[in-house]
Amino acid sequence: MKADKLLDEILLILSSVKNDPTALTKILDFMNEEIVLPEEEYEVKIPEKYNNAVKEIAGSIDAGNVCFLNTNTLAIDEIPKGLFFSPSAYEMETGFSLKDLKPKYTRWKKYITIEPLESNESFKIMEKFVDQLDNSKLRERLVYALYNGRPFANFKNIIDNSDIRHDWFDFKDKKLQEYVKTMIEINIPQELS
Repeated sequence: MKADKLLDEILLILSSVKNDPTALTKILDFMNEEIVLPEEEYEVKIPEKYNNAVKEIAGSIDAGNVCFLNTNTLAIDEIPKGLFFSPSAYEMETGFSLKDLKPKYTRWKKYITIEPLESNESFKIMEKFVDQLDNSKLRERLVYALYNGRPFANFKNIIDNSDIRHDWFDFKDKKLQEYVKTMIEINIPQELS
């Protein structure tokens, strides 16, 4: 079968389960396990008009917000992750509801939703950062932090007290921007052809 035909069939399957997080997770897990692409070989390319939105959304999801990108105007809206996933619990905890925040995205006709990374995805970014470090002593400390109790807190503590703090933030921001670009590419492929 030709590559174009295979790709069409794959995209058909993906579009049929695009609203099913369980099915998408299974597909992603399979692809991550079975298809290994060196990161240097695949770079998501999206139209330049999205660049500012990508940077803003990456910062917002890093802060734990769910973002909404208006695909017509490129306007961005965001709400806290807790409000998005569990509105009633969020309201009980904070006293704020979706109605109180008056989000703009609820009035938009076309938008895509970009959620923060799951903790296992954030963990993978930390692992990739550690793998590329030259300083073997610091790398050893970070590896120990990652594979023992409270990995996120211990990793952060070591990074915050090191001379590579800015390198970490640059690395993480680059990975978050790649993720946002991928979400744009997946959700509006007709624009990117």
